[in-house]
Parts: sequence; structure tokens; C-alpha cells
Amino acid sequence: MKKRPLDGIRVADLTMMWAGPYATKLLAEMGAEVIKVESPRAWDNIRTLLVQPGVADPWNSAFYFNEYNRDKKSLILDLADERGHDAFLKLVAQCDVVIENYRADVLDKLGLGYEVLRSVRPDVILVSMAAFGKSGADQDLVGFGPVIEMMSGLCSRTGYYEEDEPFKTGLSYGDPVGGTYAAASVALALTKRQRTGKGAYIDLAQREGAAALAGEAFAAASLRGETTPRHLGNRSDRWAPQGTYRCAGEDQWIVVSVVTDDEWRACCAVIGRDDLAGLDLAERQARHDELDEVLADWARDRDPQDAMEDLQNAGVPAGRVLDTGDIHEDPQLLRRHYWVHMPHPQMHRYKQAAIAWRLVECNPQPIRHSPLFGEHTRELLTTVVGMSDADVDELYAAGVCADEPVNPGVG
Repeated sequence: MKKRPLDGIRVADLTMMWAGPYATKLLAEMGAEVIKVESPRAWDNIRTLLVQPGVADPWNSAFYFNEYNRDKKSLILDLADERGHDAFLKLVAQCDVVIENYRADVLDKLGLGYEVLRSVRPDVILVSMAAFGKSGADQDLVGFGPVIEMMSGLCSRTGYYEEDEPFKTGLSYGDPVGGTYAAASVALALTKRQRTGKGAYIDLAQREGAAALAGEAFAAASLRGETTPRHLGNRSDRWAPQGTYRCAGEDQWIVVSVVTDDEWRACCAVIGRDDLAGLDLAERQARHDELDEVLADWARDRDPQDAMEDLQNAGVPAGRVLDTGDIHEDPQLLRRHYWVHMPHPQMHRYKQAAIAWRLVECNPQPIRHSPLFGEHTRELLTTVVGMSDADVDELYAAGVCADEPVNPGVG
């Protein structure tokens, strides 16, 4: 098996929750050695969200945490303690990248700003993922994925048909978007360093990354001053008919989007309504409500997979709406071996997503489960930082290191 792109790269990971850990998961999948640094008192709260019930140490068996922190190592250090601070700087001297998603002022207050990190590793790459960036009036505000999504402009484009109230998506959309930007920025900074020998300081405002995703609405506002949102539900302002239609079964749906007249004629042949096949785009737009009812009547008693395939085979753009249960049995994903089972000493067997990007020459697969709390602390402090076992024992005795979080809650 050939090497992954980031084999040999070491990352000090100070991130928590979703956006940052998602970024470092991507880096780990690319081959980087990612060292997740947590404090006994300030640890990643995702460790106790959606935990496996009935276990003595729930912080080691959370589904959410296991998803976004696999292929990483765990180092527990209290960075607010001088001894932990010094140990971390010795770690940074052996790292290529440091990444954090604290509030904008936290890293400097810990005495770990960019200039301090450069003093021990001149070509270090630092990525700061503050929600609103490291400058400006909002720099000190805390922002999570839903807040970032709402302040990005994306929610102005969502909502039910002919209603004014915007809706956020069903997940914290800003988080994986910010994480993907961060992973990409690391790859670019490493490429720059390879060419110039210089590190980089990347100020990545997650809100700004999300704002660029409003697509054509963003461009329309910039070019023509169109700032009044049009809540179209699942409809299009260009094509018709377009919408979601309920199928047989509990909460089963398909999506149909007819673009051309030829596609509409093919759709009419599938649904048995040749009497409507002559409608052009303008007529279809004017009769959209009626056509929605026609498609809904056709789909109502059909299996969603069969309905989708009948339309697709006729050349009509259509797709099935998969829920989080259905997607685990999706034939295409199964054929591509997208789901894997990662053994975990504290958790029962369940399907997890494999690596989404496919470098065919090495066919990367996840290697190990998310780290137990402090699982690699002693190993990293002795082999990477260069401390003796006696020195590490002193850190444990002083509470700078720990094998379980202080005052953990579950929820």
C-alpha cells in the first residue's frame, strides 16, 4: 500500500465539539498523526453526548465523539498550568501543525499565541478557527454551527413555500463546512512550506466560509441588490415541476426536478399522463400546484426506490430521500464498501462511514477507534516530548495529566 498524502505530518489538535475535530479527522484520514490535546478540566464535551448507556466511563463510549475523533491519539495536559504549558511547547517543537477552535482570545491568554509557537518551531502552521475570526467587533463572541449558519445568510434561502419564516437545516451545517475549509487550508499551507520553508498563520472565520455557500443568491445580492428572500420550499424559480413527493411507507419520499421539455414528456409517459405532455415550461410553472398533485398521486402508493429508478431510467432527474436509517442499506454505498465496522473496546459493533475521498493507489481505510481519555498520554510525553516516566508521574500527581475528566456530566 502506498503512503497517504500526509504521512509523516504531526498535528497538535486543540479543537473541540464538531468543526475542529472534523477538520483533524480529515487530516488523520490523509495520514497525519493527530494528537488530540485536552485538559482534565476543559475536555471535549462531545465525549459525553450520545453515549452508550450503562457504562462506567461514558466519556469513552460516545457515538458522536467516536465518529469525529477516530485515528487520533489522546494527550491530557492542563495548559493553564505552567508544567502543562511547558510540556505542550515541547510537543509543538515536534509538530508541523497546530489547530484550535477556541474563542478568539483563548490561545493568547494561555500564552500560546503564534509568536510563542514560532519560538519553538519556526515553520509551524497554526490554524485558528474562531467562529467570527481573530479581528473585528465580533471576534470575542462564541459561535456554534447553528449560529454560523444563521449569520451566513443561508437561512434566508430556506423555508416552506409561500411562507416568510426562515428555517435552519436539521444539523449544525456550519461545523462540517468550517472543518473542511480548515483541512484544506492545512494542505495548502503545507504545500507552501514545502516550496518556501516558511510556516503560516491561518485566521479562518467559520462564518465567512459559510457565507460563501449562498451561491447564486449571494451573487444576485452583490450584482443586482436582490436582498428580499423568496421562500420557495422545494421548488425552483427556473424549472417546473420540482418538489418532493411522498411514497409508500413511513416518511418515504422522492425528489423530482424537470428541466427540459423532453424530460417532462418522459415524466408524463412514466406516470401515465400523456395528456399533459405538451405543456411547455411557462405552462408548467403556471400550473405547478396542479402538477404537484399529479406527481403526488402517482408516487403515493409506490416504493420509493422503484419510483426513483422508473423516472431515472426514462431520463427524468429524480432521487430518493434517504433517512439516517435507510442510508445504511443504500445499494450504491454498500457496493462501494462505504460502511465499515471499527472495533472499539467500550462500544458495541455498528456501522460507520469509511473515508469519503478515494486515493485509488492506496485505498485508505480508517485504522482505529477514537482514543480513550488520556490513552496515549504517557507514550506521547515520553517518546515525543522526551520526558522521563518519573516526570510524567509528577504531572499525574499534580493533576496536570489524568485518565478521566474532572466532574464529567452526561448530556
